[in-house]
Amino acid sequence: MSFNRLAVYAHRGWASSKIFASLANSGAPVRVLYRPGSDISNVPSGVEAVEVDTANQDALKASLKDIDILMYASVPASSKSHLVFEHIIYHVKLFVPSDLAFRCDEQGLRARVNRLKNEVEMTAKAAGIPMTIILPGLFAESALSTGLLVIDLAKNRIIFFGDSEHQVLNICTREYIAAAYASIFAQTPIADLRDRVIGLSELRLTGAEIAKSLELKHGSPPQIFRQNLAEVGRQFDKSVTGGLPLGIPYYCRYLWGAGGYVKAIGSDIWPMDGYRRKTLDELLNGGMDLYRDFPPKLVELVDRSFY
Repeated sequence: MSFNRLAVYAHRGWASSKIFASLANSGAPVRVLYRPGSDISNVPSGVEAVEVDTANQDALKASLKDIDILMYASVPASSKSHLVFEHIIYHVKLFVPSDLAFRCDEQGLRARVNRLKNEVEMTAKAAGIPMTIILPGLFAESALSTGLLVIDLAKNRIIFFGDSEHQVLNICTREYIAAAYASIFAQTPIADLRDRVIGLSELRLTGAEIAKSLELKHGSPPQIFRQNLAEVGRQFDKSVTGGLPLGIPYYCRYLWGAGGYVKAIGSDIWPMDGYRRKTLDELLNGGMDLYRDFPPKLVELVDRSFY
């Protein structure tokens, strides 16, 4: 089976750097597209790196010569930030926008980042651009170690909201997601990928299972708090309308408590045969990468979630 020719734009992010490294090691020809002045020190010598000015349509078009799949790995700052590629994307066979989450309902689209991602997809779809969307649910590193999803690994405490004690959460480590990108895009025929929404699933866990694993780690049961979904919804509204940074975390909490996570990544789950998935106990005992640092204000807001 032949390799697809891949181009990656935005290769240095917390998630995208891992994805890029996995693609670069896949055997497929990979081209990095980078803005003037961008750091390309992590680009291996065997990977082609092309500087592009996104305002120069001719340069963008030239940078995609002989490319089959374009992966735009950046979280959009605005709907137009992805759409610099709108006119030149016809020169590739497949577009992979940055999603790396789950399908949102109307409530979730009130959060700005979710709304921008959706606008990009809708614009590309209206233009007839073939796409593949990747949905891993939540990153294990942020869900299990930061308190954003109210699982406080360091202080051994957890909040159950709605029915999250019994409902399933779908999570993937960034290592698993990166390996899945290589598995999906390096050699799969493009005809088999067009216009698919592909879910990834490394672990599916209930809140009760997470609480049990916290108890095993710390040698004592976690401190458990409980919130009803109405309160979670009020906190989401407050965050969105007030421009506070916990809008998406509160929406994630609501989705889990309402039992919506499995549905939100769809039924087309990519098989990762032969890949050894991490266990929950491994992840809670140092088996996952560190997540990016939070500003003090966000740390304070997360800590105040526990009541």
